[in-house]
Amino acid sequence: MIDGLLHSLSAIEEANRNLGRTTLLQQLQNGTSADRVRDSLNSIGLRSTEEIEALYGWHDGIADTDAAIGRITLWPAFYFTSLEETVANYRAFVDDARWTPGWLPLFANGGGDFYVVDLSTPGDTPIRLFLIDEDEHPIEFMSLTAMFATLEEAFRRGCFYLTPEGVFRKDYPAFGKLAAEMNPDVAWWQS
Repeated sequence: MIDGLLHSLSAIEEANRNLGRTTLLQQLQNGTSADRVRDSLNSIGLRSTEEIEALYGWHDGIADTDAAIGRITLWPAFYFTSLEETVANYRAFVDDARWTPGWLPLFANGGGDFYVVDLSTPGDTPIRLFLIDEDEHPIEFMSLTAMFATLEEAFRRGCFYLTPEGVFRKDYPAFGKLAAEMNPDVAWWQS
């Protein structure tokens, strides 16, 4: 499973390179150790997983989140938060009535929305989309591996692209169809 995740992460980095997204690539920090990931998550009362450790071993998120969001997103709308920012975001939201303890925010849009790994129950670690203005926070992927396999394929099929003006965009209908195809066990994509 980890090999598949690492393959997808590498392919997504290469796809961003092929699109000429130099600001993103320059802002991706070097990876960090699994021990640091475990210690950081332990400090907020959460368990780590091999997938989270592999993700942060690949890169430790974005160095400068003051850069224009559209230039640092890993895929349209969401950037990869550093381990430090992830822990800070968790602490900021854990007591919020809209949040469930155990949701680890790994990707942010800069406006209070996050993709979170749901660590609230033992075993499965699905990925939820937390939208700050919504009451429901659906599972979109059953794991980080499934999420990044879908994102990798979205780059390959051209669901993510640059406009002639250089704006990073997503073809929402095409992505929805692809996500449903690749994630048949997730109700969100089947509706």
